[in-house]
Amino acid sequence: MAILTNMRNSEYELLHDAYYGTGMFAAGGALQKHPRESSANYTFRQQLSYFLNHTAPIINACVDPIFKDTISRDYNESELFETFLNDVDRLGTTLQEFMRYNATQAKIYSVMYILVDNVSEIGETVADQVNNRQLPYLVAIEPKSVYKWLTNDIGELDFFAYSTTVFDDEGQAKAQYHEWTRTSWTLKNDEKKVIATGDHNLGRVPIVQWFGRSSRKNDILPPPEYLTQAKTNHQVYHLCSLLTQILNMQTFNTLTLPDNGQGVDDITLGTNNVLLYPAESSHAPAFIAPDRGPAEIIMAVIKMLVDDMYRLSGINSVIGVQEAKSGVAKQWDFERTNQRLADFSVQCESAENDIIELFELWTGTNVNYKCDYPREFKINDIADSLAQSQAVLDLGLGSNTLKVETGKKVLDSYLPNIEPETFDEIVAEIEESVQRQEQDETYHNDEVEGGAEDENAKGDKQGDR
Repeated sequence: MAILTNMRNSEYELLHDAYYGTGMFAAGGALQKHPRESSANYTFRQQLSYFLNHTAPIINACVDPIFKDTISRDYNESELFETFLNDVDRLGTTLQEFMRYNATQAKIYSVMYILVDNVSEIGETVADQVNNRQLPYLVAIEPKSVYKWLTNDIGELDFFAYSTTVFDDEGQAKAQYHEWTRTSWTLKNDEKKVIATGDHNLGRVPIVQWFGRSSRKNDILPPPEYLTQAKTNHQVYHLCSLLTQILNMQTFNTLTLPDNGQGVDDITLGTNNVLLYPAESSHAPAFIAPDRGPAEIIMAVIKMLVDDMYRLSGINSVIGVQEAKSGVAKQWDFERTNQRLADFSVQCESAENDIIELFELWTGTNVNYKCDYPREFKINDIADSLAQSQAVLDLGLGSNTLKVETGKKVLDSYLPNIEPETFDEIVAEIEESVQRQEQDETYHNDEVEGGAEDENAKGDKQGDR
């Protein structure tokens, strides 16, 4: 399958600007002119426009929990690989930072591509490679830059091409075109003339597909997951502009006065002057105000659209929308949110493993790499967790193991970020306390039974007398 143009450029532009609040949302460029609106009023409304950004917190809520803690990474230590991990893009970016930033980009566009390239000259020794950073590096490629590709029957890339922008000596922006196959690479200028080419022995295109959600490998430009939310945010932006115009143009009362027929030609109707009426109408001077109905309708629609943005994103129980829900409904919301986060976490882990696999191919090394991205994202209500734990203990089931496990649950809820050593120490103290309590109860029971036997024995001896 070969594609010559990127058909999603307008969608990517909307998603980018909606997330960052720039571009079309920065100076009113995304506002539509009303058919009955003059050019002057439209320009003034653009100047008053503001953007309530709901797209960014929605996307961040689906990325931030995954990178809340440093990702666990296990590998064979080597100076070469450590150098790569601490500077993966030749700009001083660590692998953790690179993955965190581009995870957001993958979520915005629903896909990102990572080129694992290598320097043209390799040092003769590891020391040379480390000192001069002559080792593979990563290049993040946004899907809007992809203009041509070819996949085989099982979805593997046979050809991949993307564009970049460079500046010449005069500061003029020029396009460059990069093409990769399973065995070679080619660089072309803005006139599509070859300016550099070379071979590689990887046997595969060194491109990593990083999806924002589960997608087919041969779907190179999948539909953006948050396009609906971005479009809704665009509509909210437009409605906020209309509301601002109503408040600015019609909020102030207008004074009405009787007109005696003198000097009325130089009076202009506005929010800061008067409206004249015939003197014979016998109305007293008064202030009139515009109908507030249109403004109330716009405010209600804005609230509805914002609520729908969070609801459609599946995180209305996390941010944005507060609702009174039963415990079962809250649990279902948590499961849905947890599943969304876990699914994307899998995509991030897969992308990182593919990156390291290409590093191994370029360097001919085996680092035995393993990374573990989180699968559970607990958001506990501490008061609710403590109440449930106390209810379990109040049942008095007599299981010491249950008491210890309940103590662990309390620690997870009340002290989620406790150090592992401190956690183990507290659990050991709980186990010791439970064991001591069991011994005290056993000793007390023995004393009670022993006392009862003594009393019986004493009674028997008195009876014998």
